[in-house]
Amino acid sequence: MNLSNRSRLGACTSSAKMKMFKTKYFTHFDKRISFENVKDKIQNPEWVTQHGFYPFLHYKIIFNKYSRETKMKKRKIRNIYYAAHIDGYIYSYYGDKINELYNSLTIKRKIDDVSIAYRNNKKGKSNIHFTAEVINFITKHKRSYILVTDFSDFFDNLDHRYLKEKLKIVLDRKNLPSDYYNVFKNITKFSYINKKKLERYLIDNKEDTYFKRKERYLTTEQFNNYKYTNIEKNSKPYGIPQGSGISAVLSNVYLLDFDQELNNYVESYNGMYRRYCDDIIIVIPMNIENNLDFEMHENKINEISAKVPNLIIQREKTNHYLYQDKKINEINGTSKNLDYLGFRFDGERIYLREKSLFKFYTRAYRKVKVCNKLSKLHGRKVKRRELYKTYTHLGRNYKNPRNEKVKGNFITYAERAQSEFESINNIEVKVKDQVKKHWSKIRKKLVNQS
Repeated sequence: MNLSNRSRLGACTSSAKMKMFKTKYFTHFDKRISFENVKDKIQNPEWVTQHGFYPFLHYKIIFNKYSRETKMKKRKIRNIYYAAHIDGYIYSYYGDKINELYNSLTIKRKIDDVSIAYRNNKKGKSNIHFTAEVINFITKHKRSYILVTDFSDFFDNLDHRYLKEKLKIVLDRKNLPSDYYNVFKNITKFSYINKKKLERYLIDNKEDTYFKRKERYLTTEQFNNYKYTNIEKNSKPYGIPQGSGISAVLSNVYLLDFDQELNNYVESYNGMYRRYCDDIIIVIPMNIENNLDFEMHENKINEISAKVPNLIIQREKTNHYLYQDKKINEINGTSKNLDYLGFRFDGERIYLREKSLFKFYTRAYRKVKVCNKLSKLHGRKVKRRELYKTYTHLGRNYKNPRNEKVKGNFITYAERAQSEFESINNIEVKVKDQVKKHWSKIRKKLVNQS
């Protein structure tokens, strides 16, 4: 390995980025520890090469998704995996280093603007800016074809061998360095333990008071005894756990060639292609006299995706739209709205998506119930400041006891969206109107307001 390549792989993340590795307060198999106390180890490739990773903790979230088109609920299961404290730092640290190399390669290939999720060179940009860019491109043309689709079970299907080859391209290596290989091995052939099963075991063995102290679930000796009969492993040649500090960037690495070929195709029609994780949008301007052959474009995408192992486009979630005369019309359906990254665009107006508003008010009203219950119990107002900080306009300038400015909330997010979208010519922005009554709605549900 030449010196320049060695420096590329060994370059440490900056001190500013290291501050991002905040201490997490969940319970796991190891004790909480600050990144500062382990950074010398994590930055040592020889130590990482020899490091033994703990199993992930795994549980499932089951929820129903409502489809406005079909008027039906669809049961969804989301698998959640989270790493032990020190393992999490390793995944995040190596994920950040891979991200830097991925950024350089996408700039070299002229596709830096294509993948917009999980990038560490897009600081200051959010879904608001990405949505504004797409809508601005659409409205600059009198007539455009728009395709929106996504992949089926994306993270669960990433082929390990193919991913490894793409990672070697990003690292510019014929073989993975030993430290990278140890990290890669543990994120692909990952092991995990069922969280609910573990907690039932602790309760049955009267150890629940131990883990409730939020130090660690098991001592080292207890863990070694427990893992032999309760550990599970991903023995399949595909799939990585979604949510670790390295999984996101690996998903971008996996689609490196896909992004390149599809972007070349779309640009040949003077169009725009953007991908947010597994969500794809393509906009292709059209002359008024041109007939729209949307099946040609869909077939081309299928042809490109077929070159990538296990990359399955969901036909039932593929939508084709035509933008014309300041209207959005779905070609293969009845919807007249383009849903993108939490916003809805009908060709003339842009809104927050109804699902986002529903989630906001559901959570806000749930918090109101807690406030009301505790206020009744204690005979005074309780938890009001926390409610206002999180769910009202009063949270925009909120400072915590250490006088540090806290990030905004959904209301400030809506205000930023309103401001950004107003810079797009010839559209009406209705975002702020959708949340302007939030104060009165929340206050009406509070008891003992005086």
